[in-house]
Parts: sequence; C-alpha cells; structure tokens
Amino acid sequence: MNFSNSRLLNNQSRKEFGILLLLDHFMRYDLLIIERINLEEEILKLKGIVEELNKGFFRSEEQEEELNFQKLELRQAQDALSKIEKEMSENEKFRVNIALVEKDQEKLESLLKFMEERKILTVGDDNYYRTTEKGHEFYSQLVDQLESYLMYFEIFAYVDLENGIFGDPNKDLLEGNQWTDLRVAIAEFKGIDPFRVVFLAMMSEDKFFENPDWKFELGLGTLFDELEQIVQDQVAVDDLSYEDDIGIVNGEDVIRDILKQGESLAKKRIKSEVGEGKNFGKDVLGEEQVIAKKYSW
Repeated sequence: MNFSNSRLLNNQSRKEFGILLLLDHFMRYDLLIIERINLEEEILKLKGIVEELNKGFFRSEEQEEELNFQKLELRQAQDALSKIEKEMSENEKFRVNIALVEKDQEKLESLLKFMEERKILTVGDDNYYRTTEKGHEFYSQLVDQLESYLMYFEIFAYVDLENGIFGDPNKDLLEGNQWTDLRVAIAEFKGIDPFRVVFLAMMSEDKFFENPDWKFELGLGTLFDELEQIVQDQVAVDDLSYEDDIGIVNGEDVIRDILKQGESLAKKRIKSEVGEGKNFGKDVLGEEQVIAKKYSW
C-alpha cells in the first residue's frame, strides 16, 4: 500500500475531534433537559385547556369528547415526562463537574477551557458544564455530518472488487476477505479529509465511548491514534490499479467507476428508505459538501 504524509493526523484535527466528541457527550444529557422543558410547557398548556373545558355543569357531546381527548393528551405528556426524568437520572454519567475536572481529569481542562472561551460550553450554577446555544449549533452541524456520512460513504465500506458489487448490511453476511473498505480511498479521490470520514464512522458506531478510559486518553492526546492507524491501513487509490489483457488500468479509473456505481446505488437505497417512511429530504450527491464543511470555532 502507498502511504503519504496526508495520512498523518495533525494536532489541529485531534483538537477538533476532541471538541466534537466532548460536545456529543454533553449533549446526550442536555438534549434530555430540552425535552423535559418542552414537555413541562406542554403539560402546563394542557392543564389550562382541561381546566377550562371542565368549567360548567353542562357540556355537549362534542365538548365532552374534546375534554376526554385533552385529558388523554395530558396523561401521555405526563407519562413522557416521567420517562424523561428517569432517563436523565440514568444519564447523569454524561455530566461533568468542574471540580471533578480539576481533580481527576485535569488533562481535559485545556480543551474544556477552549470550549468555554469559544462559548461552546458554560458552567452552570451547580458547577456542571452545559452546552450553550452556540454549542447546540455546532452539534446540529455534527448531526448533519453524521447523517451525510451514512448516506454517502457507508455504502463504500464493503465493496467486492472481483465481482463488482456492494455489500448490503441488511442482506449480506459482511465477513470474509471478499470485501474491501474503500471509504478512505473515495474520500482522498474526492478531496475530502479521510480522517473526518473515519471519525464520523467511529462516532456513528459509538466506538470512542466503548473505551472506559476515553477521557483520560483524550486528555493525554492518544485517543485518536487508532483512528490514524485505520486511515493508514486502508486501501489507497493507486492500490486499485491492475493489469489485464489490454494493459494497465490505473486506480483513478477504477475508483471513478466504483464512485459512479456507489452513488447510483446509494440513491436507490435512500429512495427505498424514504418509501418506507424515512424522510431524508436530501440529495446524496450533495452530501459530500456537508461532510467537508469546516467548523468555525
């Protein structure tokens, strides 16, 4: 395989990935807070409606039906609130207290301070870090990139080069040596940062949080060493060159053909999923631009 300096992960990218990983970590709790607030507002509104409909002794059949409907809505909202509060209790692990950082996770302090300075995070009255409105905007961009990765790049994770087919996770047993991962090669051919693609792939599978020491390794600067190694181990465009009866077929021609087939198949799969009720509302051919968009801290 051919390697180049472009397959070395620089410190700037390590910092960016660290910020995004921490942001995703905090948002797992903060999204529940937002949901709780919305439900509390909905419950207050429904209580007012039910109270108003309950006034008076005589109600028409239609009014009685409306009252029962609103009561049902209120009960469902209250049940949902109970579930959210339980989930918040179970997800306390996603909260970080500033005192804990200073004591046990001091190596993360510089990264968290940077996020504070850029108004991505703030410290609440309870001394816990909270994401800001700006943090929510960056998280929304991250979610868009994760969705775009799944729509555009995931299809190139399993390619049978010999038979010219793409593996389908819903139908194929994706094991054995027949499959080649071409996500990095596709990214490099398209001029997209391959580290960003692998980062999004690992995030979509929750790979980083599987490591119980991820915070320690993030602070130490070694958490993304595996990501760097994955990129270095992947097939490069030049590796796809081969010789047939006519002569040498270069890797660029091969990847160009694979790209065309993959984008066409991705479109078909997305249309199928939209038909099953999943409304993506995006064009797969534009997804690469979403992934390539940089963060302006």
